[in-house]
Amino acid sequence: MTQQFGPFELIEPVPAPRKPRLVMALQPWIDVGSVGSMALTFMEEALGARPLAQLNRPGVFYDFTRYRPVLRRIEGQRHVTVPNTIMHYAEGKDGRDWLLLHTLEPHSHGEDFVEGLITLMKRLEVSEYLMIGSMYAPVPHTRPPLVSGGASSETMRERLRLGGVRESGYEGPTTILARLGTSAPALAIETATMIVQLPAYAQLERDYRGLGHMLGLLNGFYGLSLDPAPLAEQVSEETRVIEQTVDENPQLKAWIGELERMYDADHDKSPEEGPPAAPLSPELESFLRDVEGRLGEN
Repeated sequence: MTQQFGPFELIEPVPAPRKPRLVMALQPWIDVGSVGSMALTFMEEALGARPLAQLNRPGVFYDFTRYRPVLRRIEGQRHVTVPNTIMHYAEGKDGRDWLLLHTLEPHSHGEDFVEGLITLMKRLEVSEYLMIGSMYAPVPHTRPPLVSGGASSETMRERLRLGGVRESGYEGPTTILARLGTSAPALAIETATMIVQLPAYAQLERDYRGLGHMLGLLNGFYGLSLDPAPLAEQVSEETRVIEQTVDENPQLKAWIGELERMYDADHDKSPEEGPPAAPLSPELESFLRDVEGRLGEN
């Protein structure tokens, strides 16, 4: 049984969440390496979450020639799964519950999509909203990932700073879902963002090193105990493959040396001092622009 609620349907039994925290991963805009979506799935499994809500008619918002339905065979029968935005619910041990939202960026009717989410957040009495994700950046795989973000309150900003998150000064193209963050404070919902920066030269479908770092951030931000130990084998194999690629490409090896020097020179800066000012070689800048251009086409 389901209950209709704007463009969403709630799956019964519908709980009465206790000051719930909403954590959202957004695909594909800021989910390179699937870091945000994998972290959310990891949380769902660790917290014992169950499905709570999804779009009633996802085709209103999505172009299914871009987000393809998936055909599976189950016990000899063909089943088609349609891409959707799905929210899970889990009880918290500290008296506050969890809402975990896998969001697909809408292709159309974006304002209605955002309004529907805001209405759903009010219905579930969300008290705190965090968007997690990842992006490609000029950073080396040989150093701990950098993390950028921001928050709507000094309390949230301090929690980010304690996790080593640098305040983002980004201005430019964004997603319509950014309106969630700008609208939430008027609803007395505190907001924050954490974006892990991944090496632009190592574009992996699933970046387990980035995932492990995100789990550590979530542990610090929320006082959780998400255990990244099961990822050790994947992280080791990922590192081996990257190192092998680097060893076979002297130019890439030289570029990584540049990124390491830039990273190390910037390492002692406080989060408020912003990004490094050290220039990159013209060749490396050209490579990174090419990566950015290819990402913009997707």
